[in-house]
Amino acid sequence: MIVSGMIWVGACIGNIAGPFFYKQDQAPGYQLGIGSILVCNCLELLLFIFFRYAFKWENKKKDKIRAERGPVTADELNATAFQDLTDQQNPNFTYVY
Repeated sequence: MIVSGMIWVGACIGNIAGPFFYKQDQAPGYQLGIGSILVCNCLELLLFIFFRYAFKWENKKKDKIRAERGPVTADELNATAFQDLTDQQNPNFTYVY
């Protein structure tokens, strides 16, 4: 819920700030407005790439921890699934990307 809220707030801020990048004296090309969209889209792509590799790295760390612990039974998986643990605390949590 927090991430969804953050995305929503970011979209609202973008919708408020976006029109200010379209200056009337730059019509009809609107170089600043188009450039700002291009920069934001490139930053978004870089964030997607960063998070993909961060999630892969975290999954490898968790795989190493699980390998050291040995095989996990279904009861152990269920026990950690319904405990009040964060993704960092739960050794059986795997990021999906």
